[in-house]
Amino acid sequence: MIKSILFTLFAFALFACEAETAAAVEVPAVVQSAFEASYPGATDVEWEEDGDHYEVEFEFNGEEFEMEYSALGEPMEMEED
Repeated sequence: MIKSILFTLFAFALFACEAETAAAVEVPAVVQSAFEASYPGATDVEWEEDGDHYEVEFEFNGEEFEMEYSALGEPMEMEED
């Protein structure tokens, strides 16, 4: 019983830390504008900073995508899941 409770608490803490980290990414306005212009109405948008560029995962027209942008807002790479 105690193992179950500890596991549940650990899983909750891990999830809470991940959600806080994902929300902490500050995306430059030029990158955000380039993304919004290309994919208006995208949903489930999640940003990550990776060195000198930004990665975004999102849904658009019922499909899942991953996109990379330079710090200047230039598209670098796209993957469709």
